[in-house]
Amino acid sequence: MKNWSFVAMEHYGLILNRTYLISIKEGKIEGKICRGLTAAHVTFGDPLTKYATGILAVSGDLENSRSYIEKKKLKQTSSANFSIPLSEIKSVEFNPNRKLGMGDYPHDGRVFIEVFRKKREFIILGNQNGKVIADRLRSASALEG
Repeated sequence: MKNWSFVAMEHYGLILNRTYLISIKEGKIEGKICRGLTAAHVTFGDPLTKYATGILAVSGDLENSRSYIEKKKLKQTSSANFSIPLSEIKSVEFNPNRKLGMGDYPHDGRVFIEVFRKKREFIILGNQNGKVIADRLRSASALEG
């Protein structure tokens, strides 16, 4: 199986989120935090909110999933990073609907991965094909199982 990757966001807590570079390689799915907190830039309201959301907003071509990656974050270790053997994936589902709260950030639905009674939801950022990602994950996990 050829190594491949995609960029996705996972909501964490009530308003927090984690952006991952997720790689499939050597029989595992590995997620590495590739960005800090992210917010949609607000251009109205009080100056503090505008300033804070401006700092947390992604700059660059939002359609390009690589715009969401901060290279310095990839070099850091984080307790939020994960590594799961593909053989432990119980199911992979794709939901094409937009995720509420994503503002103007382009995304192509959500991929749900179930491992040991826990389901994780990954929002597919930028110009990536969520259905293709889900199909490839399903295929990769079936090959490993």
